[in-house]
Amino acid sequence: LLPLAVLLALALTLPTGAPDASGATEASWPPGANLIVAERLDTLQEELVFWRGALDVTIVTPTSLAFGPDGRLYVASWTDIQALTLDPATQQVIAVEQIASGLVDVLGLAFDPTAPASPVTIYASGREPSATAGFDGVVSTFTAPNWEREDVITGLPNSRPSFNHLTNGLAFDAQGRLFIAQGSSTDSGLVEEEFWPETPLSAAILVAELNEPGFDGAIAYQPPGSPTDDDVDQVGGDVAVYAPGLRNPYDLVVHSNGHIYATDNGATGPQVSSSCQGSAFGVSASDELNLIEPGNYYGQPNRNRGRFDPRQCTYHAPEEGDGADFTAPIAILPQHCSCDGIAEYTGAAFGGAMLGDLVYVRWNLGSVARAELSADGRSVLSTSTLASGLGLPLDITVGPDGTIYIAEFGEERIAYLAPDSDRDGCADSREAGAEPGLGGGRDPKDFWDFFDTPDPNAAPQRDRQIGITDVFRVAGRFGATGDPSVDPLSTPPEAGYHPAYDRTMAPPGGSALDIGPADGAITVGDIFAVAVQFGHACV
Repeated sequence: LLPLAVLLALALTLPTGAPDASGATEASWPPGANLIVAERLDTLQEELVFWRGALDVTIVTPTSLAFGPDGRLYVASWTDIQALTLDPATQQVIAVEQIASGLVDVLGLAFDPTAPASPVTIYASGREPSATAGFDGVVSTFTAPNWEREDVITGLPNSRPSFNHLTNGLAFDAQGRLFIAQGSSTDSGLVEEEFWPETPLSAAILVAELNEPGFDGAIAYQPPGSPTDDDVDQVGGDVAVYAPGLRNPYDLVVHSNGHIYATDNGATGPQVSSSCQGSAFGVSASDELNLIEPGNYYGQPNRNRGRFDPRQCTYHAPEEGDGADFTAPIAILPQHCSCDGIAEYTGAAFGGAMLGDLVYVRWNLGSVARAELSADGRSVLSTSTLASGLGLPLDITVGPDGTIYIAEFGEERIAYLAPDSDRDGCADSREAGAEPGLGGGRDPKDFWDFFDTPDPNAAPQRDRQIGITDVFRVAGRFGATGDPSVDPLSTPPEAGYHPAYDRTMAPPGGSALDIGPADGAITVGDIFAVAVQFGHACV
């Protein structure tokens, strides 16, 4: 009877102002899909755990994401750009500002790191339908506070008639150079009934030194008008090919290691350009992850440029490996995964285990993947899946606290993966907050300071909220002793000792949240510790 008596005494002293967490659920996400153990290695300390949810705002056809210098998350859709103000602890959307509307095919957003933080200027890629057909790609700026539009680059190419390869992702380097992921006009170099010919700036990573004095962003061609054959020359505009041979690179990232990485979508085929006049069979459907370096040819033909650089007339499958005239990808990705948005993971979560990794989305597989780079950044050590079950994810970015945000094109929402470094059920962003009732005031590296206990009906799962059931569970094991070194995330026995229900009491005079690891005995102190946290929730 002693455990029950102790329990009742403590229950009577529970704080009356604590929120009732008993009915909390994971917002905007299917039940049971909120916990992602992305990688479980040999020990508890090496586990990668994310909690996922969705921002409480509907974004129709989201295409691109970027955090601005003002800390807001900027989101593009086919026709709009919005800025979301987020609560950094809970990912709740506090405010939404409309930046631009009535746009066409917005696929890339970026901020110049060399520009003043205020007024904010955002760069966006898109299409201007009133421009010359086939050369209607634009890069525009929108500047606060009134978000005036200025087209800083015009005349970029687009595929016709399906508009499936456009002016895609944008990225700046530390010097303020703008890199543009530009799609091809053809599938694999051949002009067929449904494809227009390649042009001087198609199928490549482009570069524009926007901050150079006298920069001219008005690209001009000779002959003027829409392209009809390979004999089209660029005669104006300060935009150049940085690296040729990309079929449809949806996105690119300038990494902190100084390298540029880009995803690329594989060809459909069946025929490919085998020379400046010939064709052959032998297409590969594999997508690619490429290390982009100036002048390298990455295998997607462009016979327009092949007039002066014959290597660009020949298709190369990624499986060929590096050759004298071809640079192979650093990772061959799943066939037709439509691996698109890419970002560098910059968060310190998990003790820095993911710092510098690449994260990218796989549209057709509905997933987010991770690529671990070698120390020099020139190769990929491994790729793995971080999260699946997403609805046509198209772009990805990483927030200041290491939370990953994903543009779910098919679900009209922005999903997020919030890291939980210590695996205690409370995401790092929550523990960095100030409000204990919402998970704040805790140490993101200390598993033991959030006293959530396993659900006996679904052990070892926990519900990320501390209610009366947690108090009862601890009290029900009062007096049990055992081995405190057992993994607290392991499945507990039905009765008796398990470290998930055990803590070391906070030191005298210290914070009630400053509780320590299991000490081998479930005591009155443990019941008191969980009761003090009653009502706290991290959902």
